[in-house]
Amino acid sequence: MRPSSHSWKAFRLFLLPFVVLLATLVTFTGCDSALDQEPFSQITPDQFFNTEAEFLAAAAAVYAQLRAVAVDNDGWMNLQTHASDEIMVPTRGPDWGDGGIWRALTQHTWTPTNPKVGAGWTNAQVGIARANGVLSALSSSDFDPTVKNRFDAEVRFLRALYYYTLMDLYGGVPIVVEEESPLASRYATQPIPADAPPQQNTRQEVFDFLLEELTGCTSSNFNASSCVGSPTGLLQNLAVKGDVPWGRATKGAGYALLARLLLNAEIYTGSASAGGIAPGQAMYEGAAAAADWVLNSGQYALENDYYAIFAANNAGSPEIIFPVTHKAAPGLGLNFQMRFLHYNLPIPQTPWNGFTTIAEFYKAYDVAPGADGELGTRDDTSPDARLQQFLVGLQYKQPSAGCAGQDCFGDVNSGVVLARDDQTPLFFSLEIPAIQLDAGLGRAAIESPGARPLKWEIDPATSGSEMGNDFPFFRLAEMYMIKAEAANELGNTGEALMNLNVIRARSGLDPLSGGSQDELRKLILQERGFEFVYEAQRRMDLIRYEFAHGGTPTGAPYTSSADPYAPTFTAPWIFKKDGSQSGQASEPYRVLFPIPSTQLSVNPNLTQNPGY
Repeated sequence: MRPSSHSWKAFRLFLLPFVVLLATLVTFTGCDSALDQEPFSQITPDQFFNTEAEFLAAAAAVYAQLRAVAVDNDGWMNLQTHASDEIMVPTRGPDWGDGGIWRALTQHTWTPTNPKVGAGWTNAQVGIARANGVLSALSSSDFDPTVKNRFDAEVRFLRALYYYTLMDLYGGVPIVVEEESPLASRYATQPIPADAPPQQNTRQEVFDFLLEELTGCTSSNFNASSCVGSPTGLLQNLAVKGDVPWGRATKGAGYALLARLLLNAEIYTGSASAGGIAPGQAMYEGAAAAADWVLNSGQYALENDYYAIFAANNAGSPEIIFPVTHKAAPGLGLNFQMRFLHYNLPIPQTPWNGFTTIAEFYKAYDVAPGADGELGTRDDTSPDARLQQFLVGLQYKQPSAGCAGQDCFGDVNSGVVLARDDQTPLFFSLEIPAIQLDAGLGRAAIESPGARPLKWEIDPATSGSEMGNDFPFFRLAEMYMIKAEAANELGNTGEALMNLNVIRARSGLDPLSGGSQDELRKLILQERGFEFVYEAQRRMDLIRYEFAHGGTPTGAPYTSSADPYAPTFTAPWIFKKDGSQSGQASEPYRVLFPIPSTQLSVNPNLTQNPGY
């Protein structure tokens, strides 16, 4: 059932006075983790949370909402990626029109009524409501205090993760905590009375709430050594990796979230206006310290093979710090592959032929045409292993499972796949002729253009559209990149290069040497783009580069490999604003999405973001 658009009412969803409803019994085992959910009957408070199994029963619903937020079509993932330059979806004739809601994300013309904007808010609020319900019941349980503190930290981490997505996308949002929370005197508590919707907190207040939840500190008293090294928040009580099964929150996940928060502190504590963001408090020492905790913990390691991170059997990957788990079963699987692949590519269910990347993004890799002299075909050459994730050129029938990127659909002996006109060979060209492909173009020209990112392995175990790849919300490569960027901002370009080159080496690239602070900013932005394609990071990277680092756009439109590909968030790129090939710059106020109209209509305490 889709969540109600009146999402402030969702804060009452999982907490009833005498009966806790909709709980689910779960056993965390291997890659299935929070996914094997078996409903059970109503549980009264005197029976609830007497055993760990009962706690996991309720926590399963909090974890399950991560799929809606992190990977579904209606959440955080697509707002982060489609509002950037890395992913778009042309209107392919009659398909993917949807009233223009996808085009609006690419063109930076979204409004408060866009349903994708609304879903990003609602899905996170449902996760918060579920977390608050569990925390409330947990507060009156009879667990041993050490166990109780660990469970409390686990659910508070999940709640923090949901609040983080809201703060990043929308800025200031209402903070609502469980009724018995020590913070109840400072914030609204759940359940929310129907006639008293919560007040809106500022973005700075949400940032401080998250920082205090994690470390016990706020931006006003933050010290990297003590607050990161000896936290008094939930970080001190989270389990270490190995003490809880795969898929559950750990201390490493908490530090990874902290590192990302602190890297973006200038944005999150800054002042938003119609002119963009005036940077606030920089906290790069803290970001480096949090990343260092993960890097030095000895609990994680880079995969030797980039594509192993995204394999169908990636549960247990030493690089993944915190996964959103999936299973190749209806309603429980990952469907990224379906979004990118053409209708006629032979996997168990017909793909949706949607998402693609733009030619500029592909050309920015270290890539050269092969023997055919044409860029964007299967014989392109590159030392960068990550370029192989993009499907380009002619597509063949096999292999169609157990593969990723250019390893798929490349057997010339298996026969060429035809476009849906049954005559034209299916050819994924780099160049996309228009964002709305209905201007008298033939069917193949409408349906085929665009390089298709496919670093997620096509699961050979699936019989449908749902695959078993776990999604890495945080992984170790990001900690190296955070350390590189923080070091560069602190003036230590040598340390920045060292961490940057660790990631480049894994992909087969030569190490970089030298460069000014500003030059390294561009190179770090470019490297993050190459490394984290479709991992919901590009939008925040572009915003930080522009408004925290004073970045000026280079490489958009991309013209020369001599310059790093480093566009800013508001810079022109293909199809932005007017739909032209060159695009137009977008308004700075779009660094925040608008508060959805549905929320303004039910909560008069909300104030719309500037510019909308």
